[in-house]
Amino acid sequence: MILFVSIIALTGIWFGTLVVRSEPGAVVEVRNAAGLYREISLEQDATVSVPGPLGDSVVKVEHGIVYMVSSPCPTKVCINMGEISEAGESIVCIPNRVYVLIRGGKSGADSISY
Repeated sequence: MILFVSIIALTGIWFGTLVVRSEPGAVVEVRNAAGLYREISLEQDATVSVPGPLGDSVVKVEHGIVYMVSSPCPTKVCINMGEISEAGESIVCIPNRVYVLIRGGKSGADSISY
């Protein structure tokens, strides 16, 4: 019982620090198998067609939110990942090798890279 309560408490603390420390996004990086395909300001609305080995995946940036509109992958997991808007969040289409990442305005070491 003590172990169960401890795990629940640690999970709550961990989740709370993630919510408190979340940073608003600033730039959307769209990558494919060849590398960086395009950078878009999160403040700018855009629709990007990203080429991949299976065909084109379509990424939409709209009102500070990013989501995958369509993809030629068979399972559509990347579309079902939904909308992202915070720094560090990402959408990945593994079969089509498309990766979308939101970067924050700050740069420098964080708890992971430090």
